[in-house]
Amino acid sequence: MKIDSSIFNLFAQRPRKAPVTETSPGATTPPQPRPPSLRSDAQRVDDFHARMAKQQLDWADANKDGSLTKAEYMDGQKRLAEANDRTFDSEASSERWAKLDPAGKGALDANALQEGLETLLPVKVGHLDGNVADRLRSRLTSD
Repeated sequence: MKIDSSIFNLFAQRPRKAPVTETSPGATTPPQPRPPSLRSDAQRVDDFHARMAKQQLDWADANKDGSLTKAEYMDGQKRLAEANDRTFDSEASSERWAKLDPAGKGALDANALQEGLETLLPVKVGHLDGNVADRLRSRLTSD
């Protein structure tokens, strides 16, 4: 029995055909977007320190020779404190410089600055351990 009702045709399942795309000879299809590459946690931390070293050099390297001296570092820290409406603490900046330059060379290139920042700013990627998570939860509930 054949039903020719227009309402039935709306609800009846029919096989669907894929849409036909017309391409002219020589036409290229646009490239499909690729998913972002996966990087390890160590690569992400290394990228963080590399960005921090580049920002520090861009900000403080006054003569743009690619190395940062203690005088340039101190001047950059002073300008940074002024930009943030804070008082400049020369003792704290000297202590940070001593951690950045433990060998006492007096100047740091980008690689040495990155190594110093790795010791000054130890960054880890991963899940919080139980103690930290509990402290954060209790802080949220106490407010």
